[in-house]
Amino acid sequence: MMIKTGIADFFFVDKNRATLAIKGEDKIDFLQALTTNDIEKVSKEGIVYTAILSPQGKYLFDFFVFSLGNEEIFIDIHQSRAEALKKFLEFYKLNSDVTIFDNECRVVLCSVQLETCSFADPRANILGWRCYDFNKEFSNERRGFEEFETNRIKSLIPETGKELIPEKSYILELNFEKIKGVDFKKGCYIGQEVTARMKHKAKLKNRLYCGHIPTDPKNKDDKKIYFNGKVVGEIYSIFNNYCLIKIKEDFKEQKLTVFGQPLTLVN
Repeated sequence: MMIKTGIADFFFVDKNRATLAIKGEDKIDFLQALTTNDIEKVSKEGIVYTAILSPQGKYLFDFFVFSLGNEEIFIDIHQSRAEALKKFLEFYKLNSDVTIFDNECRVVLCSVQLETCSFADPRANILGWRCYDFNKEFSNERRGFEEFETNRIKSLIPETGKELIPEKSYILELNFEKIKGVDFKKGCYIGQEVTARMKHKAKLKNRLYCGHIPTDPKNKDDKKIYFNGKVVGEIYSIFNNYCLIKIKEDFKEQKLTVFGQPLTLVN
């Protein structure tokens, strides 16, 4: 079935986010050598969504990089991964002229552009604007989260710690190319060889889809997806009966079940 969505009215502080700042002459080149996207685009586009991978090509971190001028660049990352990223960057900086430090800033997600430090979410238009409140000027008003989360799932946007699992996930299986999180034209980065091989020389065996189930299950312990009793995938985010799932491509047209219910793929 086809689901059409529009940008709903929403405004809330995403309390799961943390910000880091990087200063120094080598700040752009330093991140450029580590990340999946072209960090040099920050100067033109204002914000870039990117990731850092392991040498085996598996996901480690995903975050936004944005700039308000030439002095420093900022990283907007899930707070559960902020300290690990800081240690990772400190380890790799070697003799680079960079300084990495924590930064106080609230991340406000909003359906309209606010007057201060606002960037359109580069992953999908339906996600609205990411607004950076350095001075805590905005209220703690909260509206439209349910619509935002439902649209995130329908738009196949993976989230840190849910779909994106450190040392386990492959970003191309989780829609990273379509949400502009990887640039195949940029220079080398950690895990590039594996990622490029998956892109150009291999057919993805697993892929992220949006699914729909009839009722919200009371017991969500068994997150496996079945076809005729065989495990063919796994369910991740669930909200308003919509869910993000990763399944084997060979079974996407089959009659699938999860939580003992029929699972319908949403195109």
